[in-house]
Amino acid sequence: MRRLAPLIAVVAIGLAYPAVVLVSDGVPDFPDRDECARPATADGDIDAVFGYFDSEREAAVLRDRALEVGFIGTEMSWNGCGRVRVAVGGIPTLEVGHELAEEARGVGLAVTLEQAAAGT
Repeated sequence: MRRLAPLIAVVAIGLAYPAVVLVSDGVPDFPDRDECARPATADGDIDAVFGYFDSEREAAVLRDRALEVGFIGTEMSWNGCGRVRVAVGGIPTLEVGHELAEEARGVGLAVTLEQAAAGT
């Protein structure tokens, strides 16, 4: 029995911890896909987002189109909500972002301005 005591303690803690977390904090709240985008509301590090896609293949088509019409630096990357984001970053102000969005509309591309994600 003495040899089983550490194993029993580990199993008990392993079972108790999730129960305590659920009772005290409730069910974890994960963002839905719409909550992953943070609209730009102030000057700073802003991204011009051309769109979100479920696959890299779909995203690559739009990325290539944006690059083709002159939006240098347009990249695609997976966001934290399981979608591929096509964007050009490093926009310093909302005014510059709005000008970029107007240029994009002029060549048939839609753009939304978002605060850059942490670490981008």
